[in-house]
This record gives sequence, C-alpha cells and structure tokens, in this order.
Amino acid sequence: MMRRILRSCPTVLAAVAFPLLALTSPASAARTPQPQRLSGADPFTDCAPGAVDGKMADGAIEPQLAADPHDTRRLAALWPQDRQRGVVLAVSGDGGRTWNRTVVPHLTRCSGGSYDYVDGPAVTFTGDGGLVVTGGLFMADGSASAAVSTRSDDGGRTWTRPAVIVQETDPAQGGVGGGPAVADPRDPDVLYVVTPRFPAQARTRNDGWISRSTDGGRSWQPPTLVVDAGDGHLVSGHRLTVLDDGSLVDVHSRVRFGEGPVTSRLTLQAVRSTDGGRTWSKPVKVADQRTKWLFEDPESGEQVSHTTSLLADTAVDRRTGRIYAAWQDARFSGGGADAVALAASDDGGRTWSQPVRVNRTPTDIPVPNQQSFTVTLAVGHDGTLAVSHFDFRRNDTGAPLLTDRWLVRCRPHARDCASDRATWRETRLTPASFDMRQAPRIPDEASPRGYFLGEQMGLVARTGGFTAAWAAPDTPGSAAIHAVTVH
Repeated sequence: MMRRILRSCPTVLAAVAFPLLALTSPASAARTPQPQRLSGADPFTDCAPGAVDGKMADGAIEPQLAADPHDTRRLAALWPQDRQRGVVLAVSGDGGRTWNRTVVPHLTRCSGGSYDYVDGPAVTFTGDGGLVVTGGLFMADGSASAAVSTRSDDGGRTWTRPAVIVQETDPAQGGVGGGPAVADPRDPDVLYVVTPRFPAQARTRNDGWISRSTDGGRSWQPPTLVVDAGDGHLVSGHRLTVLDDGSLVDVHSRVRFGEGPVTSRLTLQAVRSTDGGRTWSKPVKVADQRTKWLFEDPESGEQVSHTTSLLADTAVDRRTGRIYAAWQDARFSGGGADAVALAASDDGGRTWSQPVRVNRTPTDIPVPNQQSFTVTLAVGHDGTLAVSHFDFRRNDTGAPLLTDRWLVRCRPHARDCASDRATWRETRLTPASFDMRQAPRIPDEASPRGYFLGEQMGLVARTGGFTAAWAAPDTPGSAAIHAVTVH
C-alpha cells in the first residue's frame, strides 16, 4: 500500500503474547461453503495508540494465504490487525479444518520491534517447508521505513530475528515498501522480493528494486534495480513470477501523472530477467488499465477500496509455463463499472493476449452495482484457473451497501481460459451479503481512503480445490478475516 506518514509516535513497548487458539470448522452449507472466522480478539490492546492510528483501518484486514507446495494440507494465513500495529498469523496442518493463531514477533513496537506500523505483510512457504513472513515497516513521522523478513521452521511457534531486505532512514530520500517473497522452484533456499521505493516529493518519479536470498530468507543480498518509472511516473503493485527455468517476470502498474482521464494514464506492464535479477528487459505492455479508478458507494457517493483499481494479480500454470494476469477494468461497460479482466502470456511475459472479461457479475442490473473489485488470482495443479473478487450485485436502495465475495473457475481442457469463449463457473463465498458501509473508513486526507478492507485478499490452490480468505465488517468500523475451501 502507499501511505502518507504524518507525525511521530511513542517508543517501543514490550511484545504482546498471543496464545495459539484452535478454530473448528462449522458444518458446510448445502450449496454455499460455510466460511470460518480466522481473526480473533485484538492482541494489541495493551499497546499505546500510535500517532496516525486514525488514518489506519481498524480490526483485521487484507489477508494473504500460502500453501506448502509439497503438502497443501499445510496452510498459512496472515493479516495486519488493530490499525496495522502488528501482524497475526494463522496456520493449519489439516487443510483448513482447524487453525492456530499467533502474533509474528519483533516487527512493530506492539510486538517487540522498533517500527510503528506494518504495511502489506505476506507469507510464503519455502521449498523445504519453512514459513517466511515479509512486510513493509514504517515510522509514523516518516523518519524511517524498511522491508524485512522473518522465518519460522516450526510452523510459527518460534521466529528468527527480522532480517532487513531494504531500509531507508533519510526522509529526504523518500521511503521503501515491502513485497511478498517468491520462491525459486529449483532451489528451496532461493527467494526473491521486489520492493518499491517512493519519492519524498509527490508526483515526481519512483522505482522498484529486487533483493535475493540464498539462505531461505535469513539474509538478503544488496538490491538491484528492476524498473525506473521515469519522470512524472509512478510504478507500483509489483507481482513477481519465477518460472521453472529461473526466469523472473515482474508485472506492475505504471501511472502517468498529469491532467485528463486516469484511464489514459494507467498501463499494466511486464519486465523480464534471465540472470537472477541482475539485469532486466525493457518494459512491454500487458494492457491499458481502463479502470473506473475512484469508484463509489452507488447511493452515498462515498469512495470504496480506493487504490485497489491500481493493482493486478498474477499466477503461473506450472504444467505449461503460462502466466496469467488479472485486474479491474471498465472497458467491458464503456467505462461504467469495473469488471475483472484477464490476459495471458505463453512466452515468458514477452507478449500478452487481449484482455477478456471473466467475472460473472450480471450486466442487466444498474451499472453502479456491477462494480467488481479487489481481484485475486490462483492456478491449480491441474491447470484450473480461479479468480476471486467482490461486487455489489445484490445491492438495492436500502440502508446497507450489500457486498459479496465470489470465486469463478475455468478448466482449460476444453476452452482457453484467456479466450472470450471460455466457460467459467461461479461460487458465492459469502453465504450472506455484508454491509460495506460498516467497513472501516479511512479519512479523506489519507490514502487509501473511504471504506477499506484491504488492497488484496487471499487465494491459494489446494489439491482438489482452492482456499480463499477475505476481510468483511465485524462490528461497525471494524473488520474480521474469513476463509473457506471450495472443492
């Protein structure tokens, strides 16, 4: 996420102990899977509020998921909690029937670390079964920021001290963000993280850097440049893929600052490296991002999930090497509402297919209720492609802004999933619609702003199915994490 940090914050407090809790699965509904609630009570209640807590979403938001590639019964879910003052991890060894929660230690001052807040945390299983948590950390007054990693080899019970991936302690140089660790399928000890650097002055330029670990995330080599946005541009939302031959493909958004419609200033592009990230190709266009950009509550006009429209997600079919990218795009409705666009590359990211619409949101309802957002993508071991997203299709003119999470799947055996001839089947993940107007609201002077549940949600392929995780309002102004497996 891209945050503006405004003021200073208190100093370090002691780590908060959060005991492991067993969560059991309710019985499944006949047609719609019954989600589990993964998040629990706030583990940071004894930690003093931070200086910019009011600009952060309350509760648990933005879950990420990972599955052990050698045993997909081993799952991990991760999310920031209590206005991003720390990170909570839930792990399962039985395919998601039961989960154990714990706080990831030594990241923020509320968990025994030195930074005030965490941003964009992610979790990854290494090839040898370890868990690596990465994330961006920052001080409330903007004095320092870093991307770090920490590793557990016993399922989250104990952790290494955080290792610095990149760090910035001079505010005049801007700040750095975090990114997920991506494993090299050829070597369990090799991981990569792409981290953005943001400028000290808004609307200038920025760049993205890649760091490499050869010891499973315990330490990191000095970063190398992936892409420079160029004057008057911003690059963000990096999604890295490591192909089976070791090639790296980074897909990201490039934003041109200036006047005129934002739809003419957003491009999804890809760069490649064949030497472990030391050098990179020139960018190639994946597609123009013709997003609605700042979409709104259809009745009140309040912004919803600001910045999710900037981001894409990617996944690779390991059987074929095909790379998929999915994102929000309004081209299919003449700019009226975002749908989910999908494109694919069969040549390692050098060229990409034309975008096609894959969500099943009805098009015979009011256009504002067709809005689809917060797109997540995964590919199963058999090549089945899955995309999850929110939409407002069940919304009416009543008091709640009715919102649901959906999963659509395509089996590529009969049809090409990146073709408009593909067949997609849909599953509703939320048994009952939730009210987006009860979600945490970030004030207008912050970014992102409006009703906010996170810029990304979780989706991971399992043997025989997919597990999805998302945030939804719990109590007014606060959110909780839910997960479900769809076979």
